[in-house]
Amino acid sequence: MEGKIGLIGSFATDWIRYSDYQFKTAYDGEVYIIPAEEATFCMYNPFDVAEDLLMDLMKIGDKALKIQEEIDREELNKDLLIFARKYGLLGFISASAYNRNIVGEDKVLMIENNYITKEKIMDANEFIDKFIPFAKEGEVVFKQYRDSIDVMKREDSPKFYGKRPIVMDLIFSKFYSEQINWIVNFAKMISSHFNQLLIYRNSSSYLTEKVTIMAEKFGAEKIGFTISQLDKTMIAWEFDSLKTAIETIYAFAVTDETTLINRCSHCNSIFISSNARAKYCSPSCRNCANVQKCREKNAANIEDKRK
Repeated sequence: MEGKIGLIGSFATDWIRYSDYQFKTAYDGEVYIIPAEEATFCMYNPFDVAEDLLMDLMKIGDKALKIQEEIDREELNKDLLIFARKYGLLGFISASAYNRNIVGEDKVLMIENNYITKEKIMDANEFIDKFIPFAKEGEVVFKQYRDSIDVMKREDSPKFYGKRPIVMDLIFSKFYSEQINWIVNFAKMISSHFNQLLIYRNSSSYLTEKVTIMAEKFGAEKIGFTISQLDKTMIAWEFDSLKTAIETIYAFAVTDETTLINRCSHCNSIFISSNARAKYCSPSCRNCANVQKCREKNAANIEDKRK
């Protein structure tokens, strides 16, 4: 049943994940995910695990949309920690603002429908503080030089030079954290968007005009690209966050003509298949559905005989 999403162009990029994460509550009561104190980091390419990355995020979105009891929230929190250990945090500090280099700016211009604030413009230092609420004095210092600025961190984490914006030094720091509500709301948006897409895809009525699905919610403003030339000319995609990488993977997944992203007709789980006629996420679900149909048919036959 598994299929590969057809990603067109060059998607080589680096992201960071730590070996362990934990929940921490800030002074304002908001709960964050942050790397554990003894955690170690490693780099990986999100597009090498594109299918798993997208499916795991959408499973979180599905679960969040169905939460009714406190026990469900506990399960969701466990899933959030597992997700962070597998893929790292989403990089909302970069994905939520139009500014490329937030560090050293006076003001931050927020993208519409971001998950951080309803304000359109924020003080840059106030915005940055939202992502490092647990850093003590002197642990993260922004050092201003004549023509540049640098991030000094009292811990061992990747250091970037050259093309990548200096805010990446902060994102990949052990002091960087993100509110669980930001992550959950983003996952819910992707799942809700897909649910609406399925409604139109499976609609029996003929739509005479193109339908823009959740246009006010799904807008990946921070995705960029250039043209690269190696053995052939191709699009070289550029990403400032894991969030925009996921948005791109999702967009390719739901528009790919060679694979199909769908919901299982038995368990309703999301799955990707190279077979456009596939209805079930696994042989187990297919067998369960067949058994259920057989039982329903037998029950109907017994009822008919009684009449």
